[in-house]
Amino acid sequence: MKHRFALTIISVFLSLLGSKSAGANLDETALAILKGSLEYQSDKYSLETLSKSLQSENNLPDPEISGEYLFAPGEEPDRWGAEISWGLEWPGVYGARNKEAASKMTAAQKALYLKRVDKLVEIKKLLLDYIFCQQRISLLEELNQNNDSIFKLAEKSARDGEMTTLDLNKIRLEYANIKAAKAILIEESATIENDISAIYGGDCSAMLKAMDCKFPEISIPSPSQLEGLGSRSAYSASMQAEVESARQSKEVMKMERLPSLSIGYKHAYEDRVHFNGPTLGVSIPLFSSRGKQKAAEAAIAEAEFKVEAAEKSVESEAGQQLKKLILIKGQLDDIEPILKNADHNATLLKAYKGGVITVVEYLVERNYFTNASSELLTLRHAAAVTQTELMKYLTEIDF
Repeated sequence: MKHRFALTIISVFLSLLGSKSAGANLDETALAILKGSLEYQSDKYSLETLSKSLQSENNLPDPEISGEYLFAPGEEPDRWGAEISWGLEWPGVYGARNKEAASKMTAAQKALYLKRVDKLVEIKKLLLDYIFCQQRISLLEELNQNNDSIFKLAEKSARDGEMTTLDLNKIRLEYANIKAAKAILIEESATIENDISAIYGGDCSAMLKAMDCKFPEISIPSPSQLEGLGSRSAYSASMQAEVESARQSKEVMKMERLPSLSIGYKHAYEDRVHFNGPTLGVSIPLFSSRGKQKAAEAAIAEAEFKVEAAEKSVESEAGQQLKKLILIKGQLDDIEPILKNADHNATLLKAYKGGVITVVEYLVERNYFTNASSELLTLRHAAAVTQTELMKYLTEIDF
């Protein structure tokens, strides 16, 4: 648990720095949550357990000691004997099993890598939802500041008789609506925080507060990055490892069809005579290996089919996500410059002060641009989620 305590201390320290230093970015926070989770630690032990289990399956058999004592009728002497034997499979079986164990470990490691990639994507998407909430809350707080400015002017106009109480109440309703919307977002943010903490297995509030709540920059992959992606992806590599594991299992089954030997030494006493000598036994697997070869070939065929299916799935999914990302980026490129390069609220406030527009017209026009800003945040969130889904096929992560 020391590493979890250390991560929490680091997160609290970062949160205390506040504006003096930049917080951890999305990728850093997601990786810290994943590596600090109980599931991550459990998976490491599971892999170690599998390794030890595979090693134990290829141990040499134990020697066997047996004996007998038979009672004779009447005055005849009893008969007894003892034997020690050691059964050995065909020598090549052990080497084949070592290769099979190595291939199974490789397949397990690659499968675990994919599991962690998928879990990291799940965490990132939750963090993006959290960022989305925080940015919308910031937008509402900015609206409240705008309302403060217009409300002071409107109150003066109302006192001077230049505005009705009805119009003033419309601003008060704006305050109430913003307060209600903010409360919903705060509750939504708390739910997301709980979901992230459940994955981590502890309180993540300090880590989230220390995170830099910004959406990542959009990066469109080049055609060369996507070329042959299906066969280059970690998903294909994992399925290829399963194919190799199935092939090694087939080799083991081939070796197991060969005779196994049993060597030993026996002592017997019968008719007052002691008998001693070595023993040799041969086991021919005529029946026990039936069907195993076909089962092994079927397992290989199934694994090879999964490779092809995984490659097609990756190429299809990545292609769809790329198209979606390009479409969203085009929308952002159209909207973002309009909202970024002008202070519409300042212009509207100036128009109100100059008597060009009324307070109601100010609210209507201001909310038009507010809705556009909200739509912009929605597009940024959608772009970040889409990019996260796409990059899981392209990014090699060092776990």
